[in-house]
Amino acid sequence: MLLKQLDYFIKVVEYRSFTKAAAAAYISQSAISQQIQALENSLGVQLLERHNRSFSLTSAGEYLYRHAPDLLESAAQLEAATTIVGQRQISHLTVGYLREYSGIDIARAVSTFNQHFPKIQINLRQGNHEELYDLLNDEKVDLIFSDQRRALSDEYINRKLVTTNLMILFSSHHPLASKKSVGRADLTDQACILIAPESQQKEEANYYRQTLGIKSDFVFAQTLEGAYTMVAANRGYMITDQLGVVSSRNLNLPMIKSLPLHGAGGTLVHRDYYLFWQEERTTPATEEFAKTLEREIAKLED
Repeated sequence: MLLKQLDYFIKVVEYRSFTKAAAAAYISQSAISQQIQALENSLGVQLLERHNRSFSLTSAGEYLYRHAPDLLESAAQLEAATTIVGQRQISHLTVGYLREYSGIDIARAVSTFNQHFPKIQINLRQGNHEELYDLLNDEKVDLIFSDQRRALSDEYINRKLVTTNLMILFSSHHPLASKKSVGRADLTDQACILIAPESQQKEEANYYRQTLGIKSDFVFAQTLEGAYTMVAANRGYMITDQLGVVSSRNLNLPMIKSLPLHGAGGTLVHRDYYLFWQEERTTPATEEFAKTLEREIAKLED
């Protein structure tokens, strides 16, 4: 049984068509049919019950389809691990992420990565968007997890991980907390809490004012925990997103309530998160960490 044959089998079942599966695999229909037949021969069981223009799975086929994706993923991880181990010069990986981001999924990604590659040390750096951009340019980090605030550059690998809806965090005692959603106009007379060091406060405020259209006065916290405390004390509201809301719930903060932010016409306001790294500095380690973080974020969304 070859891994490629397993991949073909999964595609045939998912597309419910040999023709579509062959197109997705960039091979001919006859070739993919031969590979499925070869897989059945090597296993000594029938996987598909073929009808005139369709097919159904046998009990063996159903079992293989349930477990084959896990086997392929394990094989891919083994391949990546072998490549990384062979590159002895890779002893550490430095990852930057937003100061306003709780990093729960990043911590989980680091833990998972460490289980597979215990000899590679992961170092973490926090910063706001501009600080992370400078760290990446100066090669002080290997990759950064950040939101998109500028045009994507061909000099970098720009791997989009998730699109989330912006959310507003209020104290449960705030007058707006009883609403089902809020718009920018609802926030004008409320203080907006931002997380930034003094050197970055002006740029951070400009982004929220000019790009997100926030008309509120701004107050600043130095840390995420400090911002949560200010929200709980009803000193203003905080803009986060769905991932941030999940993180705040994990921290067990019942005194904080979240509401979706609506833009013009009642549409939800989105934020895109990317992993960025310099293309010329791509290594199997960066690729594998990117895949690991993507899987952890998907778990948070679920």
